[in-house]
Amino acid sequence: MSVTITVPATSANVGIGYDCLGMAVSLYATFTFDHADELTITGCPEEFANEQNLVYRSFELALEHWGEKPFPISIDIDSPIPLARGLGSSSACTVAGIMGAASLTGRIIRREEAVAIATEMEGHPDNVAPAIMGSLVCSFSPEGGLPHCIRYDVHKKLHFVTIVPPYEVHTSDARKVVPTEVPLSTAIWQMGRISGLTRGLETGDAKLISAACEDRLQEPYRRKLIPDYDDVFETCKRGGAVAMWISGSGSTLMACVDDGLVAESLRARIKQLHPTFDVMVLDCDTRGVRIEM
Repeated sequence: MSVTITVPATSANVGIGYDCLGMAVSLYATFTFDHADELTITGCPEEFANEQNLVYRSFELALEHWGEKPFPISIDIDSPIPLARGLGSSSACTVAGIMGAASLTGRIIRREEAVAIATEMEGHPDNVAPAIMGSLVCSFSPEGGLPHCIRYDVHKKLHFVTIVPPYEVHTSDARKVVPTEVPLSTAIWQMGRISGLTRGLETGDAKLISAACEDRLQEPYRRKLIPDYDDVFETCKRGGAVAMWISGSGSTLMACVDDGLVAESLRARIKQLHPTFDVMVLDCDTRGVRIEM
């Protein structure tokens, strides 16, 4: 019996929440698993159709956690999540592999366990936690301990215009430009605003979101890696967006809008100005990963 795992895309950092905030959005990758005579992977470039595929590596890691031996499977991948654009494509693969392993072995897995295994694979929980739990999640990992995840609801009136330029920003490059030390004043600036932003997203308070979503920790440095940042920011500001941030490491930019018609109008305007961009209006996904037999 085959099993299909559906995983939402995610936006990490959410502006002010560097390496701790992440939000699941309504763009979905599907992964179909089944027992097989040998490992077969379809739906991805040929160079990734082997044991080094991230989905299969996560599948193996989960089995190792449970003391199970690997076995041959077929994996079919259908993912519209763009690669290396800051929308959690690798996290979707990681989560799918873990949940595929649980499903094919009949194991009951809690979300907390899935986040812990996925964090081991990814190195941090900011994308995998919302992919598993849905909605907006603040995550942190204590020294030597399992990740702590705090889930927040996002108000239904909020929509997210997602702007994907036709070029990549690799995570390694994005991390290099962020300072490793910051002044105390910057730390204080971030702490107050991350609390304000999470509350604003919960309540749909546009003024609070706008006031809080002004990052000084990483976005002033990372924006230089995205040539179209300033132009898109001005378009979003004039077009009624409440706030705009770099999604993950970029190059995707995400604008928060508190009116559905305004969101569609802004999407059309950006597409008109940047016809090579992929522009979508997404909502916050509230379910996270799901399993279909």
